[in-house]
Amino acid sequence: MENQRLLLYFTLFFIIYLLWAECQTDYGPKPEAPVAPAAPQEQLPAAEVPEAPAVAPVEADVVDAGSAEKQRGRRIRVLTDVLDVEIDTRGGDIRRVLLRSYARTAEQPEDKLVLMTDSEVNYFVAQSGLVSVNADRAPTHNAVFSAENPSYRLAEGEDSVSVPLSWTGPDGVSVTKIYTFHRSSYVVDLEHAVKAGDADWSGSQYMQLVRTPPSEEDKSAFIHTYTGGVIFNNDIKYEKIEFDDIAEQNLKETVGVGCLNLNSRDKGCE
Repeated sequence: MENQRLLLYFTLFFIIYLLWAECQTDYGPKPEAPVAPAAPQEQLPAAEVPEAPAVAPVEADVVDAGSAEKQRGRRIRVLTDVLDVEIDTRGGDIRRVLLRSYARTAEQPEDKLVLMTDSEVNYFVAQSGLVSVNADRAPTHNAVFSAENPSYRLAEGEDSVSVPLSWTGPDGVSVTKIYTFHRSSYVVDLEHAVKAGDADWSGSQYMQLVRTPPSEEDKSAFIHTYTGGVIFNNDIKYEKIEFDDIAEQNLKETVGVGCLNLNSRDKGCE
Protein backbone atom coordinates (compact mmCIF):
# COMPACT_ATOMS: atom_id res chain seq x y z
CA MET A 1 0.00 0.00 0.00
CA GLU A 2 2.81 2.40 0.90
CA ASN A 3 4.49 1.66 -2.45
CA GLN A 4 1.34 2.60 -4.34
CA ARG A 5 1.03 5.84 -2.41
CA LEU A 6 4.67 6.68 -3.11
CA LEU A 7 4.14 5.97 -6.81
CA LEU A 8 1.14 8.33 -6.86
CA TYR A 9 3.16 11.11 -5.20
CA PHE A 10 5.99 10.63 -7.68
CA THR A 11 3.55 10.79 -10.62
CA LEU A 12 1.92 13.98 -9.23
CA PHE A 13 5.28 15.72 -8.75
CA PHE A 14 6.32 14.73 -12.28
CA ILE A 15 3.14 16.25 -13.76
CA ILE A 16 3.68 19.45 -11.76
CA TYR A 17 7.24 19.67 -13.08
CA LEU A 18 6.04 19.27 -16.68
CA LEU A 19 3.47 22.05 -16.20
CA TRP A 20 6.12 24.34 -14.68
CA ALA A 21 8.54 23.65 -17.56
CA GLU A 22 5.86 24.40 -20.14
CA CYS A 23 4.97 27.62 -18.33
CA GLN A 24 8.60 28.71 -18.32
CA THR A 25 8.81 28.04 -22.05
CA ASP A 26 5.74 30.15 -22.85
CA TYR A 27 5.99 32.97 -20.31
CA GLY A 28 9.50 32.87 -18.92
CA PRO A 29 12.17 35.49 -19.77
CA LYS A 30 13.57 35.10 -23.27
CA PRO A 31 17.34 35.04 -23.76
CA GLU A 32 18.62 38.08 -25.55
CA ALA A 33 20.03 37.48 -28.99
CA PRO A 34 23.71 38.34 -29.25
CA VAL A 35 24.40 41.57 -31.05
CA ALA A 36 27.32 41.65 -33.42
CA PRO A 37 29.65 44.57 -32.80
CA ALA A 38 29.30 47.33 -35.35
CA ALA A 39 32.07 47.54 -37.87
CA PRO A 40 34.15 50.67 -37.46
CA GLN A 41 33.35 53.26 -40.10
CA GLU A 42 36.26 54.54 -42.11
CA GLN A 43 36.69 58.25 -41.64
CA LEU A 44 37.44 60.22 -44.78
CA PRO A 45 39.78 63.14 -44.59
CA ALA A 46 38.03 66.47 -44.51
CA ALA A 47 39.21 67.31 -48.02
CA GLU A 48 37.70 64.11 -49.47
CA VAL A 49 34.20 64.53 -48.01
CA PRO A 50 31.92 65.43 -50.95
CA GLU A 51 29.67 68.40 -50.55
CA ALA A 52 25.91 67.86 -50.76
CA PRO A 53 24.53 69.06 -54.08
CA ALA A 54 22.31 72.09 -54.01
CA VAL A 55 18.60 71.23 -54.30
CA ALA A 56 16.32 73.66 -56.07
CA PRO A 57 13.15 74.47 -54.16
CA VAL A 58 10.11 72.54 -55.43
CA GLU A 59 6.77 74.27 -55.50
CA ALA A 60 3.95 72.28 -53.94
CA ASP A 61 1.19 71.19 -56.29
CA VAL A 62 -2.03 73.02 -55.63
CA VAL A 63 -5.07 70.73 -55.90
CA ASP A 64 -8.37 72.34 -56.76
CA ALA A 65 -10.73 70.64 -54.33
CA GLY A 66 -13.78 71.91 -56.17
CA SER A 67 -12.55 70.51 -59.49
CA ALA A 68 -11.76 67.13 -57.92
CA GLU A 69 -15.23 66.98 -56.40
CA LYS A 70 -16.84 67.74 -59.75
CA GLN A 71 -15.01 64.83 -61.36
CA ARG A 72 -15.73 62.44 -58.50
CA GLY A 73 -19.23 63.45 -57.49
CA ARG A 74 -20.64 63.31 -53.98
CA ARG A 75 -23.46 61.51 -52.24
CA ILE A 76 -26.80 63.11 -51.39
CA ARG A 77 -28.83 61.32 -48.71
CA VAL A 78 -32.64 61.29 -48.78
CA LEU A 79 -34.61 60.01 -45.78
CA THR A 80 -38.37 59.32 -45.79
CA ASP A 81 -40.57 57.28 -43.49
CA VAL A 82 -39.94 54.11 -45.57
CA LEU A 83 -36.77 54.79 -47.60
CA ASP A 84 -33.13 55.65 -46.97
CA VAL A 85 -31.63 56.62 -50.35
CA GLU A 86 -28.22 57.77 -51.61
CA ILE A 87 -28.00 59.74 -54.87
CA ASP A 88 -24.65 60.42 -56.55
CA THR A 89 -24.22 63.85 -58.13
CA ARG A 90 -22.21 62.16 -60.86
CA GLY A 91 -25.01 61.17 -63.24
CA GLY A 92 -27.68 61.79 -60.62
CA ASP A 93 -27.81 58.01 -60.17
CA ILE A 94 -29.66 56.30 -57.34
CA ARG A 95 -26.79 54.27 -55.91
CA ARG A 96 -28.22 52.84 -52.69
CA VAL A 97 -31.74 52.18 -51.39
CA LEU A 98 -32.49 50.80 -47.93
CA LEU A 99 -36.01 49.72 -46.96
CA ARG A 100 -36.53 51.02 -43.45
CA SER A 101 -39.59 48.87 -42.72
CA TYR A 102 -38.14 45.53 -43.83
CA ALA A 103 -35.46 43.44 -42.09
CA ARG A 104 -33.13 41.01 -43.86
CA THR A 105 -33.84 38.29 -41.32
CA ALA A 106 -36.36 37.78 -38.53
CA GLU A 107 -33.54 37.07 -36.08
CA GLN A 108 -31.98 40.55 -36.60
CA PRO A 109 -34.81 43.07 -37.08
CA GLU A 110 -32.39 46.02 -36.83
CA ASP A 111 -30.52 44.84 -39.96
CA LYS A 112 -32.65 46.42 -42.68
CA LEU A 113 -32.93 45.18 -46.27
CA VAL A 114 -30.73 46.95 -48.84
CA LEU A 115 -32.67 46.85 -52.12
CA MET A 116 -30.13 48.66 -54.33
CA THR A 117 -26.37 49.08 -53.90
CA ASP A 118 -23.28 49.94 -55.92
CA SER A 119 -21.09 47.42 -54.10
CA GLU A 120 -19.36 44.74 -56.15
CA VAL A 121 -21.68 42.05 -54.83
CA ASN A 122 -25.33 42.45 -55.90
CA TYR A 123 -24.57 45.62 -57.88
CA PHE A 124 -27.91 47.31 -58.66
CA VAL A 125 -28.29 51.03 -59.50
CA ALA A 126 -30.83 53.22 -61.32
CA GLN A 127 -29.52 55.57 -64.04
CA SER A 128 -31.23 58.19 -66.17
CA GLY A 129 -30.35 61.07 -68.43
CA LEU A 130 -31.12 63.07 -71.55
CA VAL A 131 -29.85 62.61 -75.08
CA SER A 132 -29.77 65.26 -77.79
CA VAL A 133 -28.32 65.71 -81.28
CA ASN A 134 -25.61 67.83 -79.71
CA ALA A 135 -24.05 65.90 -76.82
CA ASP A 136 -22.99 69.13 -75.06
CA ARG A 137 -26.63 70.21 -74.71
CA ALA A 138 -27.91 67.26 -72.68
CA PRO A 139 -26.63 65.62 -69.46
CA THR A 140 -26.30 61.83 -69.63
CA HIS A 141 -25.75 59.52 -66.65
CA ASN A 142 -22.04 60.43 -66.88
CA ALA A 143 -22.59 64.17 -66.35
CA VAL A 144 -21.85 65.81 -63.01
CA PHE A 145 -24.67 67.68 -61.30
CA SER A 146 -24.65 70.06 -58.35
CA ALA A 147 -26.94 69.95 -55.32
CA GLU A 148 -27.96 72.69 -52.91
CA ASN A 149 -27.97 70.48 -49.81
CA PRO A 150 -26.03 67.36 -48.77
CA SER A 151 -29.17 65.71 -47.36
CA TYR A 152 -32.96 65.88 -47.56
CA ARG A 153 -35.58 64.59 -45.10
CA LEU A 154 -39.34 64.20 -45.37
CA ALA A 155 -40.58 66.60 -42.69
CA GLU A 156 -43.37 65.84 -40.27
CA GLY A 157 -46.74 66.79 -41.74
CA GLU A 158 -45.40 66.87 -45.32
CA ASP A 159 -46.51 64.41 -47.99
CA SER A 160 -43.46 64.65 -50.25
CA VAL A 161 -39.91 65.94 -50.55
CA SER A 162 -38.14 66.95 -53.78
CA VAL A 163 -34.42 66.73 -54.53
CA PRO A 164 -33.26 69.05 -57.35
CA LEU A 165 -29.94 68.45 -59.13
CA SER A 166 -28.62 71.13 -61.49
CA TRP A 167 -26.48 70.94 -64.65
CA THR A 168 -25.36 73.69 -67.05
CA GLY A 169 -23.91 73.04 -70.49
CA PRO A 170 -21.15 75.02 -72.20
CA ASP A 171 -23.65 76.90 -74.39
CA GLY A 172 -25.86 77.93 -71.47
CA VAL A 173 -28.44 75.15 -71.56
CA SER A 174 -29.47 74.33 -67.99
CA VAL A 175 -31.19 71.16 -66.82
CA THR A 176 -32.72 70.46 -63.41
CA LYS A 177 -33.13 66.80 -62.56
CA ILE A 178 -35.80 66.47 -59.87
CA TYR A 179 -36.47 63.40 -57.74
CA THR A 180 -39.71 63.46 -55.71
CA PHE A 181 -40.25 61.06 -52.80
CA HIS A 182 -43.70 60.50 -51.25
CA ARG A 183 -44.83 59.54 -47.76
CA SER A 184 -45.57 55.82 -47.23
CA SER A 185 -44.68 55.13 -50.87
CA TYR A 186 -41.86 53.32 -52.65
CA VAL A 187 -42.57 55.12 -55.94
CA VAL A 188 -40.02 57.80 -56.86
CA ASP A 189 -40.98 60.40 -59.47
CA LEU A 190 -38.33 61.72 -61.88
CA GLU A 191 -38.55 64.92 -63.92
CA HIS A 192 -36.10 66.79 -66.18
CA ALA A 193 -36.71 70.55 -66.52
CA VAL A 194 -34.80 72.08 -69.47
CA LYS A 195 -34.08 75.77 -70.00
CA ALA A 196 -32.47 76.45 -73.37
CA GLY A 197 -32.93 80.22 -73.57
CA ASP A 198 -33.68 81.58 -77.01
CA ALA A 199 -32.12 78.60 -78.84
CA ASP A 200 -34.17 75.61 -79.93
CA TRP A 201 -33.65 72.41 -77.99
CA SER A 202 -34.79 68.87 -78.73
CA GLY A 203 -33.97 65.62 -76.96
CA SER A 204 -35.39 62.63 -75.15
CA GLN A 205 -35.24 61.08 -71.71
CA TYR A 206 -34.02 57.57 -70.94
CA MET A 207 -33.97 55.44 -67.79
CA GLN A 208 -32.19 52.16 -67.12
CA LEU A 209 -31.54 49.70 -64.30
CA VAL A 210 -27.98 48.33 -64.21
CA ARG A 211 -27.32 45.25 -62.12
CA THR A 212 -25.45 41.98 -61.78
CA PRO A 213 -27.17 38.65 -61.10
CA PRO A 214 -27.93 38.29 -57.38
CA SER A 215 -25.51 36.47 -55.13
CA GLU A 216 -26.22 32.81 -54.40
CA GLU A 217 -25.31 33.26 -50.73
CA ASP A 218 -28.56 35.05 -49.82
CA LYS A 219 -30.83 32.45 -51.42
CA SER A 220 -32.96 30.35 -49.11
CA ALA A 221 -32.82 26.58 -49.43
CA PHE A 222 -36.60 26.31 -48.88
CA ILE A 223 -38.15 29.52 -50.28
CA HIS A 224 -37.22 30.48 -53.85
CA THR A 225 -38.10 34.04 -54.89
CA TYR A 226 -37.89 35.31 -58.46
CA THR A 227 -35.29 37.98 -59.29
CA GLY A 228 -35.21 39.30 -62.84
CA GLY A 229 -37.02 41.42 -65.38
CA VAL A 230 -40.78 41.63 -65.70
CA ILE A 231 -42.98 43.23 -68.41
CA PHE A 232 -46.43 44.55 -67.50
CA ASN A 233 -48.75 46.51 -69.77
CA ASN A 234 -52.33 46.41 -71.07
CA ASP A 235 -51.66 43.33 -73.20
CA ILE A 236 -48.96 41.59 -71.14
CA LYS A 237 -50.01 41.46 -67.51
CA TYR A 238 -46.94 39.70 -66.15
CA GLU A 239 -44.13 38.20 -68.20
CA LYS A 240 -40.80 37.21 -66.72
CA ILE A 241 -37.49 37.90 -68.47
CA GLU A 242 -34.68 35.83 -66.99
CA PHE A 243 -31.16 37.28 -66.74
CA ASP A 244 -29.87 34.39 -68.86
CA ASP A 245 -32.32 35.31 -71.64
CA ILE A 246 -31.17 38.93 -71.56
CA ALA A 247 -27.52 37.86 -71.82
CA GLU A 248 -28.15 35.49 -74.74
CA GLN A 249 -30.16 37.69 -77.10
CA ASN A 250 -31.40 41.22 -77.67
CA LEU A 251 -34.91 41.68 -76.29
CA LYS A 252 -37.25 44.45 -77.45
CA GLU A 253 -40.75 45.08 -76.20
CA THR A 254 -43.20 47.96 -76.55
CA VAL A 255 -44.52 49.11 -73.17
CA GLY A 256 -47.37 51.61 -73.37
CA VAL A 257 -46.21 54.61 -75.38
CA GLY A 258 -42.55 53.89 -74.66
CA CYS A 259 -40.04 51.23 -75.51
CA LEU A 260 -38.14 48.69 -73.45
CA ASN A 261 -34.73 47.88 -74.90
CA LEU A 262 -32.69 45.22 -73.06
CA ASN A 263 -29.11 44.50 -74.11
CA SER A 264 -29.82 45.95 -77.55
CA ARG A 265 -27.59 48.06 -79.76
CA ASP A 266 -30.57 49.61 -81.52
CA LYS A 267 -31.14 53.27 -80.79
CA GLY A 268 -34.88 52.90 -80.51
CA CYS A 269 -37.94 50.78 -81.08
CA GLU A 270 -39.79 50.79 -84.41
